[in-house]
Amino acid sequence: MVKWRNYLNVRRLAGLSILVGFMLNSGLGRADSWQHAVSSRVSTEFDSNPAMSPAYPGGVWRALFEPGYTLTGRVGANELKAGLALQLVRSSNRARSQNRDSPSVFLNWLRQSDAGEFGISSRYEEIATRDAAIEAIGSVPIDSTRASRSISGSWSKALSERSTLSADGSYEGVSYRGGTFIDYVTRSGGLRFNYALSEHSVPFLRMSYAEYEPAGGNLPHSFANAILGWNWKPSDYLEGNLQVGRTRASGQEMTTLGAAAMRYTGQRTVLVLNADHQLLPSGLGDFVTVDQVNGKWRYDLSERSRTGIDRGWRKNRLVNIVNRTKGAWLQHELNPLWGARTYYLHSINEGGAGGSASSNILGLTLIYNRSDF
Repeated sequence: MVKWRNYLNVRRLAGLSILVGFMLNSGLGRADSWQHAVSSRVSTEFDSNPAMSPAYPGGVWRALFEPGYTLTGRVGANELKAGLALQLVRSSNRARSQNRDSPSVFLNWLRQSDAGEFGISSRYEEIATRDAAIEAIGSVPIDSTRASRSISGSWSKALSERSTLSADGSYEGVSYRGGTFIDYVTRSGGLRFNYALSEHSVPFLRMSYAEYEPAGGNLPHSFANAILGWNWKPSDYLEGNLQVGRTRASGQEMTTLGAAAMRYTGQRTVLVLNADHQLLPSGLGDFVTVDQVNGKWRYDLSERSRTGIDRGWRKNRLVNIVNRTKGAWLQHELNPLWGARTYYLHSINEGGAGGSASSNILGLTLIYNRSDF
């Protein structure tokens, strides 16, 4: 069964790749411009506890190769963007961390017209389930893989010099190989109205509805919410966003959602802070209430070197597990195409039936980027 599923996923990915190539190449002669970008990351890292096991921790060395390619083209009022990426992982101990070949592919189309801006996006992606934020609930089977297929559409139009109306809708199908996670499908849609009080202050109202349909005969769920928000930019250095709203999930009482974000960009420093309380779909058989706080700080040591610190806190209220992370990194540009990065990440899982566990990751990456050719 697993081999059959893998065969089907390879065929789907190949079909999407052929479709991307056909659509882009068919318009190559008519395109106003094309831009290519290639990237590659080669890394070696040591993970002290890849399974996040409280009882049997054990470390592994991993080698990662991550090539990627992006193509962007403009044909009149249309913009096409497509990309392919692959993450190849090889482990020194496959009993603790499995070898992986994780592909992803996307295709986006955006069109400007008198009727407004219209866009369609599609994506296929595979990742290790233990790397998925919501399903990373402690000791996840090493062979578990999360595959997602999504398509979304959006439309926006300026109603006046100050107001804008937009609409969006999306479909996502998520499946798992390995573990006890539940496949699911989500459908969502929403409307948003923006009104600019000034160039620096834009309040908005968003109404949305989402459906969650788990596989295996499990009961479907839905929720509707209304959110008031405010985008503000008091200066060229500082901008932020604030949201608060109410939601009603099927079979439950009204609850409050909220989010806040701030970004400061100085001459040599970038600071980003985020906090939110939200409902998210998951492979755990239901929507999950998640509280998150994240912070990222970057400092440019010189024109070619920079360093940074990342901190994170997340609580999954369905399984009552708290995840804390803290990390640091240092990156140096060897020349316009090549760079080197060293990084450290410490993670802790607290709560749940298995008890607390922690891991440390230390790694070195060689980076290649070439764009606009």
